[in-house]
Amino acid sequence: MDSIILAVGDGDALFAPQDAYPNDSGKDLVRIVDPHERCVSPFDLSVLRGDGIFEATTVWHGNPLSLENHLKRLANSAKLMDMPQPNQRAFTAAISEVVARYGDPEPAPLLRILVSRGMDPNTGIGREKYGVPSVWIFLDGRGTLHDVAPISLTTLSRGYASDATAASPWLLNGAKTLSYAVNQAMRRECRRRGVDDAVTYTSDGFTLECPTSSIVAQYGERIVTPDPRIGILNGTSQREVFAWARQEGLQIEYRKLPLAQLREADRLFVTHGGWAIPVSSLDGRPLEVDLSQISAINDAIHSGRTHDDALEISPLGAYEA
Repeated sequence: MDSIILAVGDGDALFAPQDAYPNDSGKDLVRIVDPHERCVSPFDLSVLRGDGIFEATTVWHGNPLSLENHLKRLANSAKLMDMPQPNQRAFTAAISEVVARYGDPEPAPLLRILVSRGMDPNTGIGREKYGVPSVWIFLDGRGTLHDVAPISLTTLSRGYASDATAASPWLLNGAKTLSYAVNQAMRRECRRRGVDDAVTYTSDGFTLECPTSSIVAQYGERIVTPDPRIGILNGTSQREVFAWARQEGLQIEYRKLPLAQLREADRLFVTHGGWAIPVSSLDGRPLEVDLSQISAINDAIHSGRTHDDALEISPLGAYEA
């Protein structure tokens, strides 16, 4: 089935020391399996505890969007989780092998990289080989793919203050973990409220992120997003949008963004997986939508025009705690 490609990774090779794997061919890094095959053990910590990390992006005509930034973020998540560091070259080669096997006409399948801490050492099975991460990589051209139709947002509290990340690093804010129970609960609350998605905020009133997206605001000629050092993911697609904005002569800014100011934005976008999606309303307040702007942003991302600039974009200077 060339529209859905599933690979089981070799954890030893994919997490080898950075200078210990010189072969970039991808040989023996992954084992391609039937997508219907049961290839996850119930003894794995991903199943038992949701203990792991992941990344996801769109593959546009064979090109995984923002792949370098996704792999950097995977490494950062691994560091926050006290997991081994992924070998960037090995992962790149493994992903290339998966992408090369794809043969469906759909030009923008979803790529997902899933990494578990491995087998639970408190089980008899897990004691045999603890410490080697489990890895799965899949490409899916048949699932629910991206839609750029304008969406409605509500606001939901995360229930902690804006200094929680610095005060309590064990909360793992800023790591892209497999533990998405809260994010899924937010999605269900959105359905109950009759809206498409949510943007979260701290108990002291600062904007965070959406359950599976970054939030970007436009105020005139300035494009703003919450500083990820508040304890949110450093958005890859958001950085591509910033690169587009800078190329278009707009100003870009990371900052600690009060929710009250978010509500005053001229336009809002959510960004994920190599796409920018317009927001038509926030908590019932209508927002301006420019579909030609959205098309221009996504064309710039997918064509690779923003790629190099996005690699260099990050928050600068001291963080306002």
